Parts: sequence; structure tokens; C-alpha cells
Amino acid sequence: MNVLVTYSSGYGTTKEVSEKIGKLFSEKGETVTVQAVDAVQDLKDYDAVIVGSSIRADRPMANIRDFFARHNHTLGKKQLAIFAVCLAANCEEGRKKVKDEYIAQITEKFPHLKPISTEAFGGKIDFEQLNPVMQQLVKSVLKKTGIETEGSIDTRDWNYIDSWALELLDKLRRAA
Repeated sequence: MNVLVTYSSGYGTTKEVSEKIGKLFSEKGETVTVQAVDAVQDLKDYDAVIVGSSIRADRPMANIRDFFARHNHTLGKKQLAIFAVCLAANCEEGRKKVKDEYIAQITEKFPHLKPISTEAFGGKIDFEQLNPVMQQLVKSVLKKTGIETEGSIDTRDWNYIDSWALELLDKLRRAA
């Protein structure tokens, strides 16, 4: 199976998750391309497409939304999985919120797309990498959620990510 794992990542966290998923698929014998969404030109050579997006301002990244608009007809003919990376997806309740509110923005806009799986993973942020305006904005949002707002925060659960990726691979193989 030829698999594309494509992503949009603001600060590299979603890229790291995408690379981990790609590595697991590759170790299990699949042909995998991990590529930023802006570099994807054509989907014809892929049997399955896994799309990952960071969440910004309660929405998937703009280039991910553009990717779905541009390729939605082709994606409707592929095995598709979608994941989001968001600090708030650090527990079952947070993952549900991200899937129901943010990933749904894509699946509701393109109802003919039937992802084989959707998931949300915790994110990571290093406040020192942000400019002062973004620091204040992010901190004000995170205070409402109870997430720490100092230093570097990493809410990713790598075991959960691995488990989802392996379950997804099994689903893709059964559907092929």
C-alpha cells in the first residue's frame, strides 16, 4: 500500500506526529511519503491519505482547509484518515471536543468524504518561541482550559498516537 501522510504544522509539533505515524507504517512494510501539505501536488499514486493539522483559533490550519477544497473529489476515492493536534486534546474529553468541533469543520463541509478514522492528539508549545503578542493570546486561551501557561508544554501521548496509528494501519489493510 502506498500511503501519504500530509500535514500542516505551525511550530513543528504536527510534523513530528506525522513523521512518527509515517515511521510506524514504514516499519510495518508500507510505502510511505510524509510531506507538508503545501508540497503535495497530486494524490493519484496513493492508496491512502492521512491528513494532520494543527488547530489555530478553533480551526484547522488554512492550508489544510484549502487542501481539502482542492482535492476533495480525489480524496473521496481514497482511504482517508484525519487527525488534529491541539493542546486541549490532552484527555478523552479534549479529544472528543477537537474531533466534534474542529475536524467536523472539514467533514461537514465535504460530507461525501468518509474518513476511515479521525483522531485528535495533544500538542506542544514553547512560549519562548512566540512573540509577546502571541504569548499573551495563547496564554489567555489556555487559562480557560486549565493548561499550564509557562515554559514548554507538551500534552502529546506518544503511546496513544502509536496505538491509533497501528489500529489505523489495520483498518486500511482490511479495507484494501
